[in-house]
Amino acid sequence: MTDAAPSPEALRAAADRLISALAAHSDPEYRLTVLKRVVRRLGEERYPLFIRLLGVVAESDDARAQRLLADTFGTALRRMDLPGGALSSWGATRLPDSTGPVAVSALSGHFFGATPRRLLGPVEYLTVWHLQRTQRTALGADTFRTALSRLIALLNRSEDARTLYPQKLASDAQNELEGAYTRATRERLAAIAAAWRAGKSPDAVAQAALDTDASPHPSGWVVRDL
Repeated sequence: MTDAAPSPEALRAAADRLISALAAHSDPEYRLTVLKRVVRRLGEERYPLFIRLLGVVAESDDARAQRLLADTFGTALRRMDLPGGALSSWGATRLPDSTGPVAVSALSGHFFGATPRRLLGPVEYLTVWHLQRTQRTALGADTFRTALSRLIALLNRSEDARTLYPQKLASDAQNELEGAYTRATRERLAAIAAAWRAGKSPDAVAQAALDTDASPHPSGWVVRDL
């Protein structure tokens, strides 16, 4: 995201363009290509903006647009090719010691150049962003809950996404080898997967992620909104 947050009008216009681009093609595979192209054009640092666009569609009253977008995620899940964003791996680098925002000048290309990263789908991205120290200022609990609930509601519009995404999260929660997730993050992913599989409401799924561990962020963390 840039320092200048887009206006609600700009977000709605961008979401409309995204849906129009997807609707222009009948091939699900090509729609996925379009969605991934949007993420690439936004760039790694603006993946949160992509999540905000998903939230705009989720909040709309356009059920057709929601199904179209959710079905495209269903295609991505079948292919194991989610449009993802990168966050620095929790154990791969030492972030600067600071009680405030980190200066952009401190984050040189060399600093993150050797940091192992993996692309995270939107649910995983939100969870890691909320729980772990990364190159981003931490995401607050209320914003995490709201964004996750909207995302679950959107994805539930697709049978494939509703079925396959919690399966993926449950699998990720069991993987301790990659270093992408802390134990607390794996517990949250497992809680999300279990609540989602059980058919709980989007709000209940999001709350389940927070109920797993109600402890606040460690002292000195700076917390922000999406």
